[in-house]
Amino acid sequence: MKIPGKGTTIAGETYQSLRAGILSGEIPPGDKVRTQELCRRFGVSLGAVREALSQLQAEGLVVAEAHRGYTVAPISIQDLKDLTRVRLEIETLCLTWSMEAGKIEWESEVIGALHRLTKTYRVEDRSAASAEWIAAHDTYHYALVSACGSPRLLQLRQQLYDQSERYRKLESTLGKDRKPDDEHKRLADAVIERDVPLATRLLKSHIELTTENILKAMEKREGKTSRLPAGSGPSRNARRVKPARAPLRAVAGSR
Repeated sequence: MKIPGKGTTIAGETYQSLRAGILSGEIPPGDKVRTQELCRRFGVSLGAVREALSQLQAEGLVVAEAHRGYTVAPISIQDLKDLTRVRLEIETLCLTWSMEAGKIEWESEVIGALHRLTKTYRVEDRSAASAEWIAAHDTYHYALVSACGSPRLLQLRQQLYDQSERYRKLESTLGKDRKPDDEHKRLADAVIERDVPLATRLLKSHIELTTENILKAMEKREGKTSRLPAGSGPSRNARRVKPARAPLRAVAGSR
């Protein structure tokens, strides 16, 4: 989702492009950000790139290191747990305020967003989400909280949501017993009925289930890395070869 008001200048457009690349995973976690390369790639000045990186640092998407420049913020199991804990509090607060203040126009937006999400093709094998489904999913979750009436709270909520999206892309497969369409419909129904206890409980469960799947994927990946078979690693005398870095592609802008 594009951040309003940050794409109207050269620095703003650069920020949106870099942000989209980080959130999509095209610029991987822990990757070093090469400012001169970005200047050439986007055809902008060093000042525009630095301004964009400063904004991304404020959002926690890049990390600045003394004398080493910027790197894309790494991901970790502990960070995901902390992120989820904070996000649960902010999302449910936004939802509660939205249900208290929302009018019939807001209800229509929720119903319309649900319909679009339900009718949008994901993928048959559920191994990855299509760009169209991701956009519809973003719109649905934003519609739920859009009537909360606090721009500051919505901004904080959006930053947490976007940071969690970096992790959600690691959720390679959904559990066979999980039906996201049903989860989304039950949540929307509770919201329209203004049943705050039920709606917040369903939202928490929805987020927690996704986090559990991601944690399983991360733990499985880390387990494979740490439990290499004997003799499968490089020999002591083997020459270390630095992997070639793939060229960074320009990103067309945020969702």
